[in-house]
Amino acid sequence: MKQILFIMGLAFLSGCTATKKIPTVPVDPVLLFNHTLFNSQPTPQVKDIFNLPVTEQNKFFAYHQNALKQGVRQDRVISEYLESKLNSFSYDGATLSATQTLDQDQGNCISLAILTQAYANLIGIETSFREVASIPVYKMSGQTLLISNHFNTKLLAPTEKEEGWISAIRPGTVIDYFPAQDIYFVDTATVDDLTAKFYANHAADALLNKRFNESYSHIIQALKHVKDDPELINIAAILHRRAGDSKTAKQLFAFALTHNLVSTNLLTSYAALAQENSNYTLVTKLENMTNQIAKTPFDIIAIAQKAIHKQHYTTAEKLLSELSIEYSYLPEPYFELAKLYYLRNELVQSKAYLSKALSKAEDQKKLGIYQAKLSTLEQITHKK
Repeated sequence: MKQILFIMGLAFLSGCTATKKIPTVPVDPVLLFNHTLFNSQPTPQVKDIFNLPVTEQNKFFAYHQNALKQGVRQDRVISEYLESKLNSFSYDGATLSATQTLDQDQGNCISLAILTQAYANLIGIETSFREVASIPVYKMSGQTLLISNHFNTKLLAPTEKEEGWISAIRPGTVIDYFPAQDIYFVDTATVDDLTAKFYANHAADALLNKRFNESYSHIIQALKHVKDDPELINIAAILHRRAGDSKTAKQLFAFALTHNLVSTNLLTSYAALAQENSNYTLVTKLENMTNQIAKTPFDIIAIAQKAIHKQHYTTAEKLLSELSIEYSYLPEPYFELAKLYYLRNELVQSKAYLSKALSKAEDQKKLGIYQAKLSTLEQITHKK
């Protein structure tokens, strides 16, 4: 669900989010691709991604007309219809078209945003999207660590022309599939961003499964919609590197840096490649850049985790302590502090911070993880 971001060895992002973009670059990154490495494969057309079966369209139109007669505002019609349709919906990691999402009654947040957009298209409702960062949910796939974030959708209410009335914020209905307290607004997004993410997710999935031609074909489609997303350039660079062309991978990374199209993901991937080539000067430069562009609390947590890995405990403690004050509602800084103190064999402090993290957690998975860790820690301290 949410954004998928890959940061082990070489890292890349897809899933439910987009990183803050700089104005469109003058050069298309696709021109840097080594096209001789790959064979183009068929990919879904945009119209098919957002298309709904005629029978479903007719059901929705009937629901829509009935709701309007009852005075329901148009944007709320879609929200209520989705709620009635998706009460048994299974939230998993698949990125599906609107029709597939309906047929399978499952999908990730990109799938649900696509389905929402499909209904909006039917009745001409305007939409906007937000990238929302949250603490990553980790899942290992081979040597790649997948980290997730997500999109949410705002269905904009029809404009009402009232003389002398100016509204600073357009009213509407927010469709948020994972409402939670521990989120952080990153950026706005568009339908093109959403479409690009559909293709990017499929490119990432194909890459993980070594279907390089398929990955290449999907990333080409993604870049037709958004050319200045560092995450797309990141996937393209990793694809070339894994297909045996590190030279083109370096060129793509360098292109991103030249045009200031950087993200934590891209810099981490580039640093891993530089490390592999023993270019330690570049590794240091990229790590410093990663620290400088950190903007969400979760970026800073990642920096602290690296510091802990290097046993730079004082640095990590300072970062996490500041986070726990500024974002006191987040459980993650406390959890990381608990790990830090555990590694320093200061078990009483570790237990205190773990209890604090548990008190802040809302997500059931987090609660389960924190409770299990706390129980283990209590057994250790009890034996001592």
